Amino acid sequence: MTRSIAIAAALLCSTAAYAEAPRVVADIAPLHSLVAKVMGDVAQPKLLIEPTASPHSYALRPSQAVALEEADIVFFTSDGLTPWITTPLETLASDALVFEVMADEANVHFEYRDSGGDHDHGHGHEDDHSDDHADDHKEDHDENHSDTHDDDHKDDHADDHVDGHGDGHEGHSDEGLDPHGWLDPENAKIWLVQIAEALAKQDPENAAKYQANAQAALVELTALMVKLTAQLEPVKGNPYLVLHDAFQYFDRRFELEFAGSIALGDASAPSPARIVKAQEILEESNAACVFTEPQQSDKLVKVVIGGTEVKIGELDATGARLLPGPDLYTSLLQGLADSFAICSKG
Repeated sequence: MTRSIAIAAALLCSTAAYAEAPRVVADIAPLHSLVAKVMGDVAQPKLLIEPTASPHSYALRPSQAVALEEADIVFFTSDGLTPWITTPLETLASDALVFEVMADEANVHFEYRDSGGDHDHGHGHEDDHSDDHADDHKEDHDENHSDTHDDDHKDDHADDHVDGHGDGHEGHSDEGLDPHGWLDPENAKIWLVQIAEALAKQDPENAAKYQANAQAALVELTALMVKLTAQLEPVKGNPYLVLHDAFQYFDRRFELEFAGSIALGDASAPSPARIVKAQEILEESNAACVFTEPQQSDKLVKVVIGGTEVKIGELDATGARLLPGPDLYTSLLQGLADSFAICSKG
């Protein structure tokens, strides 16, 4: 009897160990939200960077470093967004499976555009690909990713990361690449599939749940895109300016009229000549709105608009005013659409 109980207990412990959900970390709140959607009630991923902080330069807290050390899987957006993340991944998460979601060739990629609003500048893929890439990705995904994310990836990750995540990812950490790719929901669709496949491979017992959750999220996202397209139709031709140009993946997807930006980036202060140029663009474009961001002061925006009647709006790229979790991503897109629809009206 005692022996039977011992065997049963051992089997239960073995089953529990096998059934334990993977420990998952995601770098920014929008990506974390997509991961949380796919994981559902299986487990909760950990968020590395608070949405109120800038992802471009960030110092990990001890608890966040521990999360990386304990992680089985790490999803991060791109080393162009978080250039500091390479060393923590190599030193703290060397045993984890690491996925740079923007490195997927099926993504829509854009280079940074100039402040004058050259709307065709730096398109990383042809328009036909932008429209059709979701279907192409579904057809090619198994072939492209079954080999790149196998068990060997875990052993070889440190070397691959230093080299740019392998030959297949070459060229997507260039300084000219705009890393804000999550603001195109078509990219998010690709990531949902990628996330589900990675989780299913690591945790086969819950694979069906991950796949079902990803499919539900894809349906939800498709419906949201239809809604946002209709909502933004009335303001398509209305030019707008931003404090810094981080929103082209959204405005290109929904065909909004970017006129220019005040600063080159969120980490650089514009020169007096650049402010004058922004004022000229504002006047020449007849823009109805200039957008600031929740993480930035609106002082420069107020300087640019001067005594005009141009409205000030707010665009949030990372969810600074939202609660992290599975609903953040769709709320983020809806919030951007609401801001454009309200502020960009002539």
